[in-house]
Amino acid sequence: MNINNYTYLAIIIVFIWGISPVLFKYFLHKNTPAYLIIFFQAFVYLFASVIYILISKRSTLIQDFKQNISYIPFLVIISFFSVYIANVLYIYALENKGNVSIMSIIIALAPVITMIFAYIIFKEKLHMKAYIGFFVIFIGLSLIFIPF
Repeated sequence: MNINNYTYLAIIIVFIWGISPVLFKYFLHKNTPAYLIIFFQAFVYLFASVIYILISKRSTLIQDFKQNISYIPFLVIISFFSVYIANVLYIYALENKGNVSIMSIIIALAPVITMIFAYIIFKEKLHMKAYIGFFVIFIGLSLIFIPF
């Protein structure tokens, strides 16, 4: 198996995403207002975007921006719903005694939903590994919700 730097980067991202719900819950238990958590999360997204812009090739960014300027309103709307609304609802659930470990496992359905929409909208082919992944995720979720 060939592991490149991007694989290591993906592992770091998974670690950060894995620890963030625990940190959210921690700060909510310390009576940190939810809006403050959402504000700082938005600030981190903005900061990461600025860093990305600074390390990217400017000519490519400007050219891409000019070519895709008509999509910007759509991207703003999609970003609002997929990032902001999702995070607000997530933090609301944590704030109201949501179980972090259960919620995180349920959120594991996101790749399944992504693959289904990619199949429907872009006609992407699903390989055997995708079907196996679906199966494993659904088995895991059923173990959570089926009382023993």
